[in-house]
Amino acid sequence: MHGARPGNALGLAPGSHLKIFDAYIEAREQLEAGTLSAQEAMSTSDFPTYMGSLIRLSFLDRFTEISGSWSQYTRDFSLEDFETWSMARWGRFPDIEEKPLNGPYNEIYIKEFPAENLRLREFGNVFSLTRQLIISDRLNEISKWPRLLGEALARTQSKIAAVEQFQSNPTMFDGNALFSTAHANLATATALTNDLTGMNLLKAMELQLDTQTDDEGFKVTSPGNRRTLIIPVEYRWIVNSLINNDVVPSGANLVPNEVKGRYDVIEERFFTDANNYYMTSDLKGELGFLAAVSLNGNTTPFLGLKDPGVRAVLGGNDPYSFEFDEVSYKIRHDFNFKPVEWRGIVGALPA
Repeated sequence: MHGARPGNALGLAPGSHLKIFDAYIEAREQLEAGTLSAQEAMSTSDFPTYMGSLIRLSFLDRFTEISGSWSQYTRDFSLEDFETWSMARWGRFPDIEEKPLNGPYNEIYIKEFPAENLRLREFGNVFSLTRQLIISDRLNEISKWPRLLGEALARTQSKIAAVEQFQSNPTMFDGNALFSTAHANLATATALTNDLTGMNLLKAMELQLDTQTDDEGFKVTSPGNRRTLIIPVEYRWIVNSLINNDVVPSGANLVPNEVKGRYDVIEERFFTDANNYYMTSDLKGELGFLAAVSLNGNTTPFLGLKDPGVRAVLGGNDPYSFEFDEVSYKIRHDFNFKPVEWRGIVGALPA
């Protein structure tokens, strides 16, 4: 969380969140058992702290559980603010010349080429717990809300990474789609099958990666690099068969499986197209295709309790000793995803 020390989120002393959480659970159990009245449970001045602790723990658990696989196939970029940041794509030095006998050394240069622009996006909402709702609900259903909030944010982030900025085949800075003939990374549009045809499709994708060149025509990958398949969950069993079996069907016959053991696999459950599949040669390095942008490297969402600053001036006392009638929380996360390189990935996009 922004500006929070470990163990001190929502203003708690280090290690105290477990004690508060235990106290909350004990109070809830007493409520359910009928040994503690709602008025007594609601009268504690630490109620917002109890709820804050519960929300923080439940929220982060659910956020981690629901998140897709994007962290496995993205490159990390940290920005300091919300201004647009221009990336740099450098060329390569040419082949080194042979120096003539007693001759001079010639000077060589390296070129800079256009690249993608990155910027952060801010996502957030608020939600409130009213005094009436808290008392009438007796905390039984409200305790589920933090997990649902964590799920909503994780789902939002994962859909932007997997669908909006990846599967949708967005247009890049050069005016071409991420997967396109112009980028020489558009594979044959054929569904993957666990037979000779499927094996040959993967071999062809691997060859496309190995023959990629940069703006000056230099090779950019090594044929020996480990490849990774990124697939929807619907391809799980087909890919499992292709990369683990010794042989594959070819009509009525069986032939040696030449792609056995050659690939790592990432399943992305947030893909909405069950037919597309991808092969990468570099996920985290210079040829990593998708940037995961964060603010100062912070990948943990902010969850805050609003301080209402309310003081009673008229109307008698509050039997529940609430300092305010509404507990409001804000969730905020600064992030973005953007395709930044096409030479490290090939996509097969069957209709």
